[in-house]
Amino acid sequence: MSKSDTFFIRAQVITDVSSAEARQLTEIDLGSYVNLGLKQSTLLKVNSVQIQYCDPKGLPATVKEAPGAGEFGSAFCAAAITTKQVPSSMAADAMPQLSDDATMFTASIVSSNGNTAAAGDQGITTSDMDLAPQHLSDGYLVGVDTLYLYGASDDKWAEIVHVNVLLECQLVSATQANAVALALSQQ
Repeated sequence: MSKSDTFFIRAQVITDVSSAEARQLTEIDLGSYVNLGLKQSTLLKVNSVQIQYCDPKGLPATVKEAPGAGEFGSAFCAAAITTKQVPSSMAADAMPQLSDDATMFTASIVSSNGNTAAAGDQGITTSDMDLAPQHLSDGYLVGVDTLYLYGASDDKWAEIVHVNVLLECQLVSATQANAVALALSQQ
């Protein structure tokens, strides 16, 4: 594979809807792509990130039925990709934010159904709180062996929520210029 060819890395984290807002983790191994050798180093450049929120069958996840007449049920799910594990001091119900140097991507959805929706009815879903996918004009350089995919959702979903990501990547040789850019941006 030429270093200019793009390829895809896929990963999934399954949120725990029975434990409200508990952050879940999946590690994405980059050891076969990133090489920080003494003579020549290879970095991973992420050009875009696509995200999917779905149930175990790949269908849109549904919100539990609204509690009563005139009431609405709503649920959220959030995802983040980081270059370092979150510190143990971070609360279990907190998610990495883009203001953190190690965070390269965040996304979230909110879904609701009104009192007219039956159980299992999709209702309204929006990603307006955190827009995804992200297309990065010059890519996001990664020089670590592992990325960390986090997912969290509340207990208002009628089923387990899977968070699937697709990273469009390419390999690039490390230069002094991109090594400085890498150091300034994250690690």
